[in-house]
Amino acid sequence: MRLSLTILATLLISGLAQGMPVEKRAPGSLWGITYTAKGSDGSCHNAQQVAEAIKRFKSNGIKNVRTYSQECNQLPNILKAIGDNGGDMKVLAAVWTGSGDEQYQNELNQLEKNLKGANKDFILGIAIGNEAVQNGVYSADQAAGKIHDVRGRIGGGYKFGTVDTPPAFTPAMVDASDIVWVNIHPYFGGVTSDQAFGNLNDQLGAFRDQKAKGKRVIVGEVGWPTAGDAIGNAQPNVGGMATLVKALKGSDLEYYYFESHDSKWKAGQNAIELNFGIADQTGKSKVPDLYK
Repeated sequence: MRLSLTILATLLISGLAQGMPVEKRAPGSLWGITYTAKGSDGSCHNAQQVAEAIKRFKSNGIKNVRTYSQECNQLPNILKAIGDNGGDMKVLAAVWTGSGDEQYQNELNQLEKNLKGANKDFILGIAIGNEAVQNGVYSADQAAGKIHDVRGRIGGGYKFGTVDTPPAFTPAMVDASDIVWVNIHPYFGGVTSDQAFGNLNDQLGAFRDQKAKGKRVIVGEVGWPTAGDAIGNAQPNVGGMATLVKALKGSDLEYYYFESHDSKWKAGQNAIELNFGIADQTGKSKVPDLYK
């Protein structure tokens, strides 16, 4: 989710960083949410904790869950929890590539194992990497190659793609993808929370028009932090989060809200990274009138 200074500067000076006022719509449910099966100290959530998270998402009307890796046995635990809660939910499975090819191969091997006997109806797709091109882990051509590689290994009618920022996507990456997942964070464009939803729509519309080639586009991450550094006119606070969540809940967009709970285990990174959770590190909702 971390954006490079170059991309931040581009967003700050571009027309996309201005946005329109938030639309007033009837309240609904968040379309999706990102979930990392870890506690505040970085320890893995066990099967019961994963089950409680899935039950909570469903009770809030959330039917789509995005993961980032195969660690913590989270995919099998999530799939079981979805089944135990009546189905009607889908998970975006993942192959983490943040440390390069050795980790990629380990993740792919684990994914292959975890999908044996899995209920395909509970899996929306498989995303290979998160901002790997933006962060310089792979070139665009290498990222596209990884999508083809995983499709060749896994097969079986799944939808494949990668997740990156709008500037990072190339035609080769889009061509390789069945679904295009793009991370869009208005906060890093330096807009106010009132402008955030309009900014999201502006960036998403431009991406669809200029890069998506008519393919299905899902926002891989969008959120608002409650602590950390201000960027331009973007201020980290609960009020800003509530404003964006209200707008998203009233929209017909497909997106994963970033994220389910604060990631205090990322200590040492920019404080913004630690504080995007719609719930804090103890699981207490920051916006209880919008998320129970």
